[in-house]
Amino acid sequence: MKLFLICLTLVFAVFFVNNAYSSSDIVQTIKQDNGWGVTAVDPETNLVYITNFKSNTVTVLDGDTDEIVSEIEVGTTPYGIGINVITKTLYVARERANILTIVDTTTSKIIKEVELAKPYDIAVNSKSNMVYVTSDKDHLVTVLDGSTNEIITTLNVSDPCGIAVNEDTNMVYVTSESEDMVHVFNGSNNLVASIGVGSSPRGVVSNPETNMVYVTNQMNGTITVIDGAKNEVVDTIPVGETPRRIVVNPETNLIYVSNQFINSLSVIDGHTNLVVDSIPVAQPYELQINPKTNKIYSTYYGFSGLSIVDDGSMRKDSSQKYETIILVLGAGALAGGIAFFIIRKKKKQLA
Repeated sequence: MKLFLICLTLVFAVFFVNNAYSSSDIVQTIKQDNGWGVTAVDPETNLVYITNFKSNTVTVLDGDTDEIVSEIEVGTTPYGIGINVITKTLYVARERANILTIVDTTTSKIIKEVELAKPYDIAVNSKSNMVYVTSDKDHLVTVLDGSTNEIITTLNVSDPCGIAVNEDTNMVYVTSESEDMVHVFNGSNNLVASIGVGSSPRGVVSNPETNMVYVTNQMNGTITVIDGAKNEVVDTIPVGETPRRIVVNPETNLIYVSNQFINSLSVIDGHTNLVVDSIPVAQPYELQINPKTNKIYSTYYGFSGLSIVDDGSMRKDSSQKYETIILVLGAGALAGGIAFFIIRKKKKQLA
C-alpha cells in the first residue's frame, strides 16, 4: 500500500512538471519586403518599434492588436534600436550611414543625429539615462548621456557585439566574439571583470530580479550563465544549433533563445537552468520581449516575416507550480507514512 501511494505521488509530480509549461503559439506573422531589423518595446505604452533595414523607417505596432499603427522616418539603413521607456526616447543605429538617430516617440520626430562609426547594437539604461552603442568595426562601445545626447566616453572592446544592462545594479555586459569573453563595466564606465564564456558569444541579457546573466555561444550551441554578484560562470546550458540572441522575462524567470538554423526558440527555466520548451519559429535571429504581455518578437533581416509569439500562458510565476509539486510530494509522503504505520499496527494485531 505504501509503495502504491508513493508511486502514485511520483506520477502526479511528473504530471505537474510536464504540464507546468504549456505549449506556445505564434499568434501572427507580419510580412514585408523592407528587411525587418531589430525590435524595441515600451511595456508602459505597449508599443513595439521595429527597424526596416532595407528602407528608412521604423514600424510602430500596437502590442495589444499586433497591428501597424505608424511609420517613423529615421534615415537610411536603420538596424539596431533601443528605447528609454522613461524619457520616451528611441535610439536607432544606422550602421551603413555611420549615424545614430535619436527620436522622440511622443512626436515621432528626430531630435538629433550623432555621427558614430558603424553603430550596431544598443542598450539603454532608462534609470541612469545612459545609452551604450557597439561598433565592432572600431572595437568600441560609445557611451552617451541621454539627458544631453552627447558622447561622454568610449570603451575599448575587441569585436563587441551583444550588449545588455542591469538597471538595478547599473552594470553593463558586452560580448566579444573574437575573444570568447564577456566584459563587465560599472556605471562609472570602469572595466570590473572579463569573463571567459563559450565560442563566438553574441547575445547577452541580464535578469535584474535574480542578477543572473545569460550569454549565447554560437559555435557551441550553449548558453553560459553568469552570477552577476560574483562575475563568475555558474552553469552552461545546451540549447539548439547556433543560438543567436536571448531575452528574459524577469517576472516569470523564463529565458528565450533564438536557434536560427533549426528554426526554433528554446525556453529555459531560470530556476533550474533546464530547457523546458521548444517553440517553432521560422528564421529566428533578433529577439525582444514585452515582460508585461510575454509576447516575443522574432526577426531576421534576410527574412520577410516578423514572428510574434504569445507565451502569455507561461506568465504565471513558475515558482507557484513548484510549490504545487512540493505540496503533492509532501501529501504523498504523509499518506505513505500513515499507510506504513497502519500496516504495521495491523501486522502486530494479527501476530
